[in-house]
Amino acid sequence: MDTTTPSTSVSPAAASAPAPYSDSALVSAVADALVSASCQSSPPPMDTLLAPYLPRLTSSHHPQVIALAAANPSLASPHTLLAYRRLFSPPSCLPSLLPLLSILPYRNLLPTLLDFVPLDPLRHLHRHLLASFPTSALADAALSTYARLRLPHLAAQLLHSFRRRGCVRPSLQAANAVLSALARSPSTSPQASLDAFHSLIALRLHPNHYTFNLLVHTHCSKGTLADALSTLSKMQGFGLSPDAVTYNTLLNAHCRKGMLGEARTLLARMKKEGIVPTRATYNTLRSSDALNLLEEMREKGVKSSLVTHNIIVKGLCREGQLEEALGRLEMMTEEGLTPDVITYNTLIDASCKAGNVAKAFVLMDEMVRSGLKMDTFTLNTLLYNLCKEKRYEEAEELLRAPPQRGFVPDEVSYGTVMAAYFKEYKPEPALCLWDEMIKRKLTPSISTYNTLIKGLSTMGKLTEAIDKLNELMEMGLVPDDTTYNIIIHAYCKEGDLEKAFQFHNKMVENSFKPDVVTCNTLMNGLCLYGRLEKAMKLFESWVEKGKKVDVITYNTLIQALCKDNDVDTALRFFADMEVRGLQPDVFTYNVLLSALSEAGRSVEAQKMLHKLNESGKLYGRFFYPSIKSSVEAVETGKDPEVKSDIESVGNTQGDDQESYNKYIKELCIGGQLKEAKAVLDEMMQKGMSVDNSTYITLMEGLIKRQKRQTHAAG
Repeated sequence: MDTTTPSTSVSPAAASAPAPYSDSALVSAVADALVSASCQSSPPPMDTLLAPYLPRLTSSHHPQVIALAAANPSLASPHTLLAYRRLFSPPSCLPSLLPLLSILPYRNLLPTLLDFVPLDPLRHLHRHLLASFPTSALADAALSTYARLRLPHLAAQLLHSFRRRGCVRPSLQAANAVLSALARSPSTSPQASLDAFHSLIALRLHPNHYTFNLLVHTHCSKGTLADALSTLSKMQGFGLSPDAVTYNTLLNAHCRKGMLGEARTLLARMKKEGIVPTRATYNTLRSSDALNLLEEMREKGVKSSLVTHNIIVKGLCREGQLEEALGRLEMMTEEGLTPDVITYNTLIDASCKAGNVAKAFVLMDEMVRSGLKMDTFTLNTLLYNLCKEKRYEEAEELLRAPPQRGFVPDEVSYGTVMAAYFKEYKPEPALCLWDEMIKRKLTPSISTYNTLIKGLSTMGKLTEAIDKLNELMEMGLVPDDTTYNIIIHAYCKEGDLEKAFQFHNKMVENSFKPDVVTCNTLMNGLCLYGRLEKAMKLFESWVEKGKKVDVITYNTLIQALCKDNDVDTALRFFADMEVRGLQPDVFTYNVLLSALSEAGRSVEAQKMLHKLNESGKLYGRFFYPSIKSSVEAVETGKDPEVKSDIESVGNTQGDDQESYNKYIKELCIGGQLKEAKAVLDEMMQKGMSVDNSTYITLMEGLIKRQKRQTHAAG
């Protein structure tokens, strides 16, 4: 299929275009232009760059252009070639994509394949991968793409192909992604997961706890509990022992089958092995006891009530046992009981939290058919989860057409969708919803105003945000702590610390009582703009007044002191944290380890690293993607104990996307943009999705730094 040339206006450069090219000369000229543009810090738009050549370029030239440019050693960045492909080639045009697949790094391959695969229904790319020798980056990206797009059969087929041909060894993370996709697929048999596991072993990948927990989950979800239990002995063959997740999965499966005796035996075994039961462990057992009690009531002829069933439904939903909870509807009907609004709201909320919004809508329609009047809680639950899935058009549709289903939106309904738009940096639709809410004579609450004020502030529209603050006070509403803190944060973010403190003082006169968030916001602004001494004074006055401080307060000061090369004072604050009963977090250790290493204080860095490893507290909840790099300056080779600590810390790193995104934002807020970029690169290499807000936070940080540098130079 021929690709049409995009419609563009001819630039002045076109008027002076060279004489007609031969095909080879045209391809060479375009490739040279792309390579040259890749070396520029601000390359021109692609249509402007290629204006002299556009009349002659056709789809037959594109693969040759990309291949020639990609082979040029002067190519500085693949982004220019990606822009070229986007300009000319439909995403399903494999020939123009293939030259890129061998040169792109993982972080570029994954989003490219996530875009391409859904538009390749005939699976041309898949057939190519099964017959070719892909790079490790392409192998990982392809497996991760299939896993994310819920195409586990393709992922498994590709993994088996790699095993059979021995052409490439993917990473354990990519292989685990395949197992995870197989575990989630309702149509996949346990044998498919076992086959994938055997391919993983044949590829000489060493399985970890996550690998085995996926196998256990698969067997439990398919009801093959004997195979799930036999997996425990397989773990031991690889030097691993079951953890709390393993046992919780097994306990849950046994309880769901009513095998409480076996479940209690497992619990005893769990304790004997020194594994501390979690809240989820006991909640699972409690839910099962409640179900058994209900069965016992039925056997003894005691009629259960609607309230009893609703308690059971809520308990099952809380434990993630949605299918069992949905099964209670039929059981209630058999007993002559009619599910009420509470029953349906519980199930709708649980379906949404499980990511099954479609089921929530089915329940909603079923609720209406049964003659129940839906309430605003149901609407707001659905709106929140639609927004969470970024299905904004559907959320607006539901918001604007609720009377058909019997409920009316309130200010919370509008505020929910507005907040989602602002989070995605889309102020226009958010402001349209605000106007619509006012036209419908819905009175905004202080919470809704806070959503609007925060959104405007985030967009840099601080004047409009202040106007809304004045408006809400004119309406007789009283701003709360959140309102004031939003404005103070906005001033600090803009670097206007004087106005931030003026606003703070004025609000104190109006009975505003600053809290720890206020203190942290002001301190962060002061530290970020190099006013450390004033930040220290603010901290001292705050503590003298007996007001609360938290880990963020200390982290802000410790980071600023380390950047100011005052590591000794930073360490005193670190010690003071423990005196106050505050637990240092991964950010605290990151800053201090980096500072000690850079200062050449290797012994202290070693001691801190050893203490961190001994505590074992941080890594049950957090990850630390670069703790190894923070102590590269430490001579670990001479100290086996410290080397072991570093390896131990490295092996306990988790891959929690939310934690990564949060950590990047913390680094940006603290001005550590280089470190934030490094963590971002690591995320992309691991195939994790990055929130839009994380990207924007990093970009804003870079812009703010440029402004500060320009201001300092002036």
